[in-house]
Amino acid sequence: MIPISFSSAKGEAHATRAARNFLNSAKGAARPAKWIGNCPAPHSVLRVFLKRVFMAGFMIANCAGLSTRAMATPIVSMPVTSVSSPQPLGTTVTITASATDIDPGVISYRFEIGPTDKSKLSMKRDYSVDPTFVYTPVQNVGDYQFVVFAKNNSTGNIGVNSIPVFSFTSLVTGNTAVVTPTANPLVALFSSPPCEAGETYMRVSVLRSGATYPNYTNWVACEAGRTMNFLIAGMRTASQYTMSSETWNGTKTTVGPALPFKTGIPTITFPNLTEPVAFTSQDSQTENFLLLAYTLEPPVAIDLGGHPVWYYLDPSGTPPLVTRPVNGGTILMLANGANSAGTSATREQILREIDLGGNIIRETNATRISEQVSAMSGIASNCSLGGTDCLCSAFTHEAIRLPNGHTLALTIEEKIFTDGTQGSSPANPVDIMGSIIIDLDTNWQVAGYWRAFDYLNPNRAAILGETCTNGQVGCPPIFLTEGVAQDWLHGNSLFFTPSDGSVLFSVRHQDWIVKIDYGNGTGTNDIVWTLGLGGDFSIDSTNPYPWFSHQHDPGFVQGGTTIMAMFDNGNTRVAPPPLGLGSGDSRGYVLNVNQTTMKATPVMLADLGFFAEALGSAQMLPNGDYSFEAGYGAGRPPYSEAIEVFPNATLSFTIKTTVYKCYRSFRMTSLYIAPEED
Repeated sequence: MIPISFSSAKGEAHATRAARNFLNSAKGAARPAKWIGNCPAPHSVLRVFLKRVFMAGFMIANCAGLSTRAMATPIVSMPVTSVSSPQPLGTTVTITASATDIDPGVISYRFEIGPTDKSKLSMKRDYSVDPTFVYTPVQNVGDYQFVVFAKNNSTGNIGVNSIPVFSFTSLVTGNTAVVTPTANPLVALFSSPPCEAGETYMRVSVLRSGATYPNYTNWVACEAGRTMNFLIAGMRTASQYTMSSETWNGTKTTVGPALPFKTGIPTITFPNLTEPVAFTSQDSQTENFLLLAYTLEPPVAIDLGGHPVWYYLDPSGTPPLVTRPVNGGTILMLANGANSAGTSATREQILREIDLGGNIIRETNATRISEQVSAMSGIASNCSLGGTDCLCSAFTHEAIRLPNGHTLALTIEEKIFTDGTQGSSPANPVDIMGSIIIDLDTNWQVAGYWRAFDYLNPNRAAILGETCTNGQVGCPPIFLTEGVAQDWLHGNSLFFTPSDGSVLFSVRHQDWIVKIDYGNGTGTNDIVWTLGLGGDFSIDSTNPYPWFSHQHDPGFVQGGTTIMAMFDNGNTRVAPPPLGLGSGDSRGYVLNVNQTTMKATPVMLADLGFFAEALGSAQMLPNGDYSFEAGYGAGRPPYSEAIEVFPNATLSFTIKTTVYKCYRSFRMTSLYIAPEED
């Protein structure tokens, strides 16, 4: 991805902020320089002259408060909390911010929370016009500080205030563990006394009454003197369970006392699921759960008997789009909500990570990302009628967690062309939707980006001529035109290859998979190859249409670089000749990709029995079977099916619903272990 770099002007601004921070620190008001707004330019002619002659010295003096008139800094009131300190761990606290500014402009707020040691603050919600943040800590007791930054979007100046200490107390009394209900009736909070000396890891076993085998949380490292707290998820409604801690000292496991817990009954309506093909001993036995990422309904998880064991309700009231579960029991998702600019756009503006209790771990928004990409690239972004380039207008389809803790996310770039691209001219401008891949660091600040308009040819129009209008199902919001935008790429997934640090980018409307030289963040960003019809590979097959088309979720399996699985929707293949064959079903598609000879060979082309025109996912299971999600079945039931497929292309265990459309599904051994970690 493109690394962060600063021009000389930006370097000057950083020097100014550093000087201001130093002077403020002398007054006992220091804060990290990166949070300080730029010193504004003086207003009078004399000051302009002085600035030109004595730039550095004057700026320091001006920042130190020696100027008689500069743009104001927002005055931030002390944040208000819905409950007072102290509170037991697991208590929900709503933090409300407010600020005023004598200069006009929209105020956006950033929330950071962490231990009273300021060096460990963590961004919870980046700048947004939403002045409230709902915080529910579930892991560590102790003293926290709540810090609010208020930025005037017009001046760029930032004020700050905080609650310096807010305490969360232990749920454990003495040496006895305790189980506490949460706001989700299918989730509990298990709290244990600290590990004994010599014990290094702890997990919790969870056994349903009448079941033979327990489920487990992930192992968590012990910390001396600190209580251990676990969110327990994966339980059926209105069912009795027992929970026990298990600690490991390197040679043996010690089991704690069994504690009872009974789940409640959620108020939401779960999907009506059936099993056209029942689970048998021939199917994979270790993945006991199925996480279903629905598009218009809340995400849910079920066990293989079809019983709901988890769900999430978005605070906005609009269901989010789950992109990936993360190892350790968190989930990445896209949601609707307020952005940093305060525009009326709310659709697909939010990137969020939650824990299994549904609590927000961190969150950012599209306009906040756009600000950072614009600063890095030098491209001015104007997401309104009359604008010509709208950077990162919305999140779309994908966010993944990398091994180094970074997060890659897909965003939309909308750009007006008048230079002949796709038939454009000054009299006939053409609006084209592209993609920008965003690389976020561990605190969800932009570390780099990859821009499709820089590397792919926008004259290669969408294979089936797909377009978008505002409000059209399956399309992002459109800002630059009231008419039609060309849905050029419709990028729909990212896959990270650990062996060489590259990224695979699925470009649905080009029928291509693109390999990008990401290089773990230090690569060239160049396209290494394109895979698909008309790309860089030949294909060795006698099938009448051997290539995938309009695919979803391609990636190498089991950490390799040769066998690739994906859901082959097949839109181009089933299109009328000469583009396609005129008919056909979607396929579970497995391909041998030889990156040396540049030859691809289909390994499995499993006919799934119907055409799923949109959505879908693919996953190889540990026993060698595959799980495919057929997300939307050609406008007729079944709308979605999760299908286990044997390596010989025989269809097996199947769960379907005739009501919900499913973007992706994930077979999981537990809700704490991401599929690629199985």
